[in-house]
Amino acid sequence: MRPRQRTGRWQRLQCRAAKAPGHKRGKESICVVGGGFGGLLTALKLDSLLWPDGKPNIVLVNREERFLFKPLMYDYLTGECDVNDVAPRFEDLLESTSIEFCQGEVSSIELQQTTGKGVLSVGRDQSVPFDHLVVAVGASTRFPLGVPGARELAVPFSTFEDMLQVENLLKDLEGRSGPCKVAVAGGGVAGVELACAVASCLKNRSDATVLLLSGSTEVMEKCPAGHREAAKAEMKELGVEVLDTARVLSVEEVEGQKQVHISLGGEERVIATDLLLWTVGQAPATADLGGSYVFPVNEKGSIKTDPYLQVEGQSNVFALGDASFQAPEVSPYVATAQVALQQSDFCAYNIWASMNGRKLVPFRYMHLGEMMTLGRSTAAITLPLGSGFTLDGIPASLGRRIAYVIRQPTLQQQGRVGRGLLEREGGEAGKALGPLLQLLATEADKFLRQSRA
Repeated sequence: MRPRQRTGRWQRLQCRAAKAPGHKRGKESICVVGGGFGGLLTALKLDSLLWPDGKPNIVLVNREERFLFKPLMYDYLTGECDVNDVAPRFEDLLESTSIEFCQGEVSSIELQQTTGKGVLSVGRDQSVPFDHLVVAVGASTRFPLGVPGARELAVPFSTFEDMLQVENLLKDLEGRSGPCKVAVAGGGVAGVELACAVASCLKNRSDATVLLLSGSTEVMEKCPAGHREAAKAEMKELGVEVLDTARVLSVEEVEGQKQVHISLGGEERVIATDLLLWTVGQAPATADLGGSYVFPVNEKGSIKTDPYLQVEGQSNVFALGDASFQAPEVSPYVATAQVALQQSDFCAYNIWASMNGRKLVPFRYMHLGEMMTLGRSTAAITLPLGSGFTLDGIPASLGRRIAYVIRQPTLQQQGRVGRGLLEREGGEAGKALGPLLQLLATEADKFLRQSRA
């Protein structure tokens, strides 16, 4: 993909970032590290709040130039959305805000223990001073050390680059002659979604095999029963073969094929595949922050926080999303994108409250249900009604896509993604209404910005 030339405001942000973003006379600075759901939405919420003594400088630091709306990665593979729906540039998302964006990898965090203020080192020559820090670096794929060959031969599905690589590999398989086989390691929601997406892409090939390797006795064992049953039914429809209690032991390459050694029912088997996709082993990305930070972490590397999302022992440092941890007796939830979305509101408010002498609010998670894609034009939605009400098929797919339009981080992005959905799914009427929807979203965004000015 050819990089696009950056002009205008984006150039100014980069120039300002190189001179130490957020360091302006007389104004406090808030630095948010990590541009995933939790980090980006915290920064946007902070930018939208009313500040009695003037808005502080808000700096968002992220290694990549694009925000990744991870739930839509599977839709991108199946051709149901384009690259700017799933991975818009921060340049575009932050265009109408006062947030500064600094692209680069964090090499160190220096923190004054007495004041909580500090300096973030980004890349080789950028320093970002801060009065308040938010750590929202998310999770990244960690291949198990005890599985030789997995890191070298398996392809993860977690980042923007992973998504493009898998897309190209599937296109290559589609164009090949002769039988092909794709194995997906991981029987959780991510593994099932990816297996269904791959099967949809290869559906026109009768000689293609998609295999799901689940280490548990049942796929998606922690999901509601209706969710599991919908997933099993669709995998059967798509021809996805499921191997339960299959644990990958090692991977090697022989004559261009991946030889996957697995333990199945206590016996070792070897499966020959053309492509091995990896969806297990997600771990907090705090290890990528550099070696100088001293935040307390649990055994998995998640930063310990109190009920207000403040890092233990640090009143000016907050953490949320996959990078954070609260004791189960405080918040007994599993880290998901839905959790990070809700935490961002609490995190932004508590930073505002701490800077304005107001009372902080403890985080309380409200479960809103579960959604997953099950291949092209089908999905499952389970609502928390009674023991769980599950909707699947085309209606669930449409409901999921509408929900993700609403969940886009900015009004302008909602308009862009909503326009694409209307134009693809709404026929001639959708093609006519799509541009109008995007225009309305843009004008609404301008109005809200002017009203807060």
